[in-house]
Amino acid sequence: MTRTERTEQHIASAYTWTSDLDPEFWDRWVTGHAHGHPLQLSGWAQLKGRFGWRSHRVGVTDGRGNILAGVQLLLRSAFGLKLAYAPRGPLTDWEDEALTSALLDAVRSACRELGVAVLKIEPDLPDTGANQALLQCYGFRRSGQTIQPPSTVLLDLHGDDDAMLQAMKSKWRYNVRLAARKGVTVRPMTRADLPLLHALMHTTGQRDGFAIHSNAYYDAAFELLAPDHGAFLLAEYEGKPLGAIVVATTGPTAVYLWGASSDAERNRMPNHALQWAGMQWARDMGARRYDLWGVPDPIGVLAQGLRNGDGSGTPCEELPLDMEALPTSGLWGVYRFKQGFGGHVVRFAGAWDMPIEPLGYRIYQLGVKAEVQLRERLDLRRLLARPDAGTRPTGRGAATTLRPVTTPAAWNAALAELPDPHVLQSWEWGLIKGQTGWQAGRYLLATPAGKAAFQLLWRRPLRQLPIAIGYVPKGPVLDWSNLELVDAVLANIEAQARALGCIFVKIDPDVREDRPEGKLVLHALQRRGWHFSAEQIQYKNTACTDLTQGADALLAQMKSKWRYNVRLAARRGITVRLGSEADLSGFYDLYAETGQRDGFLIRPFDYYRTTWQTYLRAEGAEATPAGGALLLAEHPDDRQPVAGLFLMRYGARAWYFYGASSERHRRDMPNYLLQWEAMCWAMERGCTHYDWWGAPTDLDDAEDELQGVWQFKQGFEATFQPHIGAWDFPISPLFYRLFVESLPTVLAALRRLRA
Repeated sequence: MTRTERTEQHIASAYTWTSDLDPEFWDRWVTGHAHGHPLQLSGWAQLKGRFGWRSHRVGVTDGRGNILAGVQLLLRSAFGLKLAYAPRGPLTDWEDEALTSALLDAVRSACRELGVAVLKIEPDLPDTGANQALLQCYGFRRSGQTIQPPSTVLLDLHGDDDAMLQAMKSKWRYNVRLAARKGVTVRPMTRADLPLLHALMHTTGQRDGFAIHSNAYYDAAFELLAPDHGAFLLAEYEGKPLGAIVVATTGPTAVYLWGASSDAERNRMPNHALQWAGMQWARDMGARRYDLWGVPDPIGVLAQGLRNGDGSGTPCEELPLDMEALPTSGLWGVYRFKQGFGGHVVRFAGAWDMPIEPLGYRIYQLGVKAEVQLRERLDLRRLLARPDAGTRPTGRGAATTLRPVTTPAAWNAALAELPDPHVLQSWEWGLIKGQTGWQAGRYLLATPAGKAAFQLLWRRPLRQLPIAIGYVPKGPVLDWSNLELVDAVLANIEAQARALGCIFVKIDPDVREDRPEGKLVLHALQRRGWHFSAEQIQYKNTACTDLTQGADALLAQMKSKWRYNVRLAARRGITVRLGSEADLSGFYDLYAETGQRDGFLIRPFDYYRTTWQTYLRAEGAEATPAGGALLLAEHPDDRQPVAGLFLMRYGARAWYFYGASSERHRRDMPNYLLQWEAMCWAMERGCTHYDWWGAPTDLDDAEDELQGVWQFKQGFEATFQPHIGAWDFPISPLFYRLFVESLPTVLAALRRLRA
């Protein structure tokens, strides 16, 4: 007789089972169980009960009424069937065959009484071969529908604060302390704070592209979990909410359920402070492990394999992963944050199904398969749907053509028909690069799916070698939500670079990583064999101020201190004027002073003079949408400018490309008035966006060299805009590897020899 054939008669011979379990009695038992989990608490069942689920608890007891094994089932109808689901259950000693068999027999009997067709469990078992065989032996089959993430990071909460901090990576430990030094405080939320949580969740969901629960759901969770089994923690700076997390705990296990953050003050590391506070709270509540709740499953599979599948998990620092090469979206970006807290990557067994009614189980399988296919189609449609995308030409039967564009007027006309061309794709930028060893080719692609354009720069890095490299700066230019067109333009860039003898070609599309089309483009690049570039020529991320609200509204929206400093500079006699070509030499001197002070290298004056002259002259020409402006801040007691900046413009966007300042009169706040006048200049010329050209690669990295300037830019109502960065297509993999890995070393050695 197999385990699945055991009868209720067998149960009665050794154990008693019951489904009449008092919630408080049940919770005390779950809390004391070695595998007790918050998702098996009665409060969790009550929470789900308010949103369409029913619950049912089954326990196996001894003769004195003590629970020996049990499970809390959540019940719901789907596909015309009744389903039962045990999140992080059942709770049993899986090695005790008699006890576990008795529990599962009891659960099967209860399911039949309830009219359940399929039982789904997600036990707190490592995903080992032995556990898989054990579950199969008990009559379970691996499910095609996983609900909770199977792979996660588990942190050890044994020890005091010093021990837990020591387990973190040094940068994370530093950031936890930095948050405290920078004035971030974390406190438990009250019911009155719940609207702050709602707002933070909506901000995070919209920014990161994931679905969130309703406000009522979070309110109910607060009512049912806090304070005995849940902590709702709020991070603040000067009374302003920066982030929040929700942690649930019972017995030895604490789980990080939900987290949210604003876009403000991220350089103060509120997310590090929140997780640290969550860990401390969980430890003080008696938890011994802290589940960070979800990392990409391929990482869990890798961790499982490294330990020969024994289920013990692998320390994060032992995983052979290049963190810089990992994607930054979805759970991949989340893993980059979580792994820094130390701990082990563990993969659990995941979801397993037990057929209670064979025919119903078959219907359920077909329903799950159809649901997955439908969700994939709907997700794709939703990702592609964009209000401003408009209609796309189908052009059935039309040919695809790629033609070179050889005149500025034709190129400007081509870009005018495409969405949001970048200034680095302007004709003028190609002319500038042509004076520094690059050659420029401009191409217009017409396909049945639509049009695209790209300015391709190429050069030979070593005259002695017949190899070239290609680069499409901030391009190509197209509707990035049109996947068919994306594929076509990438194929043509690859082919054109190959025809020019390039060993690889680099692009850095002007595409937001946090937008739906950005995620689709990343997939398209990876599918076609592009690699995230180790050399990001332009800043990967940027910040932008919306100018459409007008000067008065923008000034009112700026941080109060920034608004005060703009007016203070004017009161102290600072004036800002437009510079001319005659001022370029003095601006360069100021720029060189800034570079020496702030530790960045600058090029010879001739390079900048060419760039600045080109865009200043374009500003005065009617035939081009490009332009530029030199703005200089002056003090009445100083004969030389005390600060300056150079803007570049194309169409409705302006870019703050070059900034310089002196140590003289810094207390008079010339940079604040200078930036304000620059934005006013852009608004006067019809610009709708002011691009600050550069923001931290990772807002949570306190050591990022752009954190300081990002804090300055934020005060001017700048919003963070993550981009997908630069990507390389190796046309000759061997030469590409040589160029990327070996050539920099060779050139450095040659420079040392010459020195």
